[in-house]
Amino acid sequence: MSTLFVRMIAAAVIAVIFLAQARKAPARSMRQIGFGLGAAAFLMFAISNGLVAAGVIGQVIQVVSIVGIVLIGVSLLLMVRSYMRGEMGDKLERAREMIAEERARTKERR
Repeated sequence: MSTLFVRMIAAAVIAVIFLAQARKAPARSMRQIGFGLGAAAFLMFAISNGLVAAGVIGQVIQVVSIVGIVLIGVSLLLMVRSYMRGEMGDKLERAREMIAEERARTKERR
């Protein structure tokens, strides 16, 4: 199997994972939009790898790849904004609780 097909399948799998994360995120949140755009970006990368594997030559591949890169950039910006606005507060609070529990267990062992 060609490495192009492997990359195409890997990008498609990552797109599906991001899409699943987008569905789990709160509706109309920046996090949901960020994951959705990330899924779209990796779908574009899968398409560009598929086009190369199919032997398509020209600017089509460049346009698809550039759109994917732009989507990744926008996705990252939205994820940072989501973090800064506190949309991930529940996740951070859960992480703090887990750290506190681990510290308590460590103190008990000593």
